Amino acid sequence: MIPSDKANRAAVFGELRRIEVHLGTRCNNLCVFCMSGANRDQQEDWASPERVREELRHFYEKGCRAAGFLGGEPTVYPHIIESIACARGIGYERIAICTNATRLSDADFCRRLVEAGLTRATLSIHSHRPEVEDGLITGVPGNLSRKVMAVKNLLALRRDGRLRDNISLNPVLCRPTMREMEKYIAFFGDLGLDDIRFNYIWPQGAVRNERAWTPSFKEAMPEIVRIMLLNEKRLGRHLSFGGVPRCALTLAGVSGRLGDFLAAKYLDEALFDPANDVSMATKKGPMQDRFVWQEVKKNVLKTAAPQCARCRFRNRCEGVWKTYADLYGLEELSPL
Repeated sequence: MIPSDKANRAAVFGELRRIEVHLGTRCNNLCVFCMSGANRDQQEDWASPERVREELRHFYEKGCRAAGFLGGEPTVYPHIIESIACARGIGYERIAICTNATRLSDADFCRRLVEAGLTRATLSIHSHRPEVEDGLITGVPGNLSRKVMAVKNLLALRRDGRLRDNISLNPVLCRPTMREMEKYIAFFGDLGLDDIRFNYIWPQGAVRNERAWTPSFKEAMPEIVRIMLLNEKRLGRHLSFGGVPRCALTLAGVSGRLGDFLAAKYLDEALFDPANDVSMATKKGPMQDRFVWQEVKKNVLKTAAPQCARCRFRNRCEGVWKTYADLYGLEELSPL
């Protein structure tokens, strides 16, 4: 039987093939672990609106019916509203942005995005405490208060029957935040958000070689499993964890049927990350700048241990980030 949480996510993503259009690397935050940080500092040009329209049309003809906009920060893209409207006009059924939410503190701007056709917003808010969110992570004083206002603005639109594909949180799970997940869930749950995906940190940018930011799975998994079990017993939220291989559950003493249940419900990236196309719309040659993100992750950016070849889940497991392996090796991985 499919767990209800899994069914809810399947209902959101459905069978829609997705295209994510990358608009450029510029941003209004300075997140310490940003994978776009180096390019952002070069002030890469934004994608032209003509190229965005071309990519949206191309992938619609290829069968995509869900469109997303990425950055950098898509809300500071000068043509974001017309790009969303373009996607709706072409016929996309689900239109989303992945945003740091800072600019969404402007209620009028939120409303215009939704009126243009936005149906879902995924918010990268990493902590419920300003000393962590503003001071350690984003580098923008007063940022958390603006993000909380953004949440309230979006929830008001959802109450009006808009944003039919919901609002979710997309925090990076790192050493400064890994023991605060329960309080984070409670804080944003009190505001009205209950769909959260904790993404295990990809050691990139300024924290690439920093164990102070990236915990080992051996350190983090007891806390991750505690939150899973707490969610089963009491919280009842829509939670998932990205970037965590199934076998890491054994590092917290989980085995057998419980491990299979928790992995299928909370760690199954084959469901949470249905294959999606990506267009790097700022680049010149369109054919060389279109790819499937899940394939790039598994085949280029991640790695597995030799012993993983014996695992019954090898074909559906992405392994771990290569930069994580640089920090901790691959000894934690064990075949199931």
